[in-house]
Amino acid sequence: MPWKEFEKHAEANSPQIYRTVIEGAPAMLWLGDAEGKCIFLNRMQREFWDVALEDIPNFDWSNSLHPEDVAQLAEPFRKAMETQTEMQVEARYRRADGVYRILRTVAEPRFSETGEFLGMVGVNTDVTEQRESEDKLRRAMESLTLATNASRLGWGVWDTGADIAEWDPRGREILGLTPHETTAEAWRRHIHPEDRAAVCSELEACAESGRTFDLVYRVLHPGGKVMRVQGTGVLQKTPEGVRGTGLVRDVTDQAREEEFQQLVIQELNHRIKNLLGLVNSLVSQTSATGDAASYKTTLQGRLRALATTVGMSAYGSSSSTNLQGLVEAVLKPYLVDRPDSIRISGPPSRLPERYARIVGLVLHELATNAVKYGALSCVEGRVELGWNRVSENGSDRLQIVWWETGGPAVKPASRKGFGSRLLEDLVAMETGAHSELSFDRTGIRYRLELPIEQPSSAPAREKIPAQQVP
Repeated sequence: MPWKEFEKHAEANSPQIYRTVIEGAPAMLWLGDAEGKCIFLNRMQREFWDVALEDIPNFDWSNSLHPEDVAQLAEPFRKAMETQTEMQVEARYRRADGVYRILRTVAEPRFSETGEFLGMVGVNTDVTEQRESEDKLRRAMESLTLATNASRLGWGVWDTGADIAEWDPRGREILGLTPHETTAEAWRRHIHPEDRAAVCSELEACAESGRTFDLVYRVLHPGGKVMRVQGTGVLQKTPEGVRGTGLVRDVTDQAREEEFQQLVIQELNHRIKNLLGLVNSLVSQTSATGDAASYKTTLQGRLRALATTVGMSAYGSSSSTNLQGLVEAVLKPYLVDRPDSIRISGPPSRLPERYARIVGLVLHELATNAVKYGALSCVEGRVELGWNRVSENGSDRLQIVWWETGGPAVKPASRKGFGSRLLEDLVAMETGAHSELSFDRTGIRYRLELPIEQPSSAPAREKIPAQQVP
């Protein structure tokens, strides 16, 4: 009942009622004097310390305080007594059986009718199990964080009904989320528009059926960067929406590798069809003058170089490749008889493996087409191949230019063949990379640009004349 109504009843305001309530309260209650000494402990508090009612005047509660917690309690207690203000603090106290328990103390000052400070009145609550549970949860979260960091996984929980989606730092990094984006809607906005409906539909189906989900989808990072992620986890359907917890990992490189391998398979099939024609072209370009042994040696050397080039340009051999070495390996078969037919120039550069494979495939395709139809199909034809570092909008890019002159007149094919698709689709796999293929009257011109940092300490090689770069 309200306090005013309570005070109207004399029996309710009697000392006996207060004594009964205080003694029977399921909490540890105490009174202290102006010096900080206990003058009263209720039954539950006396049982905690095993103190008889008549022994309270001689009891020193500070003796039960854990030695390591004396300092953390002393300052809040001193300040509360000095300023006569409320206090909240936690510390470990030795129970009567010798076991230390964590007590949370909430105390307030009490005053006489004349305003004289009489001491503190407080309640102690045993929060040991709660703190132990929190500590276990904290250790579990730390272990999960270590595990996810080591495995490069991100972890998160979400609730569509409450519009909540919380991720650990790695999860936010993978999904492109800022620390302030903590809603399910924010996560949905980062899903690529072309994948969003399918992802939401699959999650809904998994929640309805109770099965775990395993999805690969694209997400948009700030600046427009597209990443592929794999999400796995469990979902629970509720009247308000869908709750879930799961893991995400970055599979961008893996997905790119799979796409690349598919393209490589197609490209190898294309090579098989053209290989005999290419070998025939190499044979016809090998000079037949001189003795048979010389002819045989020259032809075998060219074919061996071609075989080496096919493997190197298709797959690459290490995490990074020297661009000059790659170019020379790919084009070596075409320089056996006419070393001046292709002029090569550019600064020392190393390419990541995925770029090296792209460049190798592109050069092989350009050279093959040049032998069959372009500048390398006649003695007058020449090819200028060069690369250089260019800067545009604050980013550094590697520009590679292939320029044919002196060959037969060229024109675009009536339909887009595999070679043209290779030169364009292969490059499209890399974010920020692009290419341009043109059919000039003097010959084919192809330009490839890759977003890559070049070493600045290496000495520069001969560069393409400025007027020759399209």
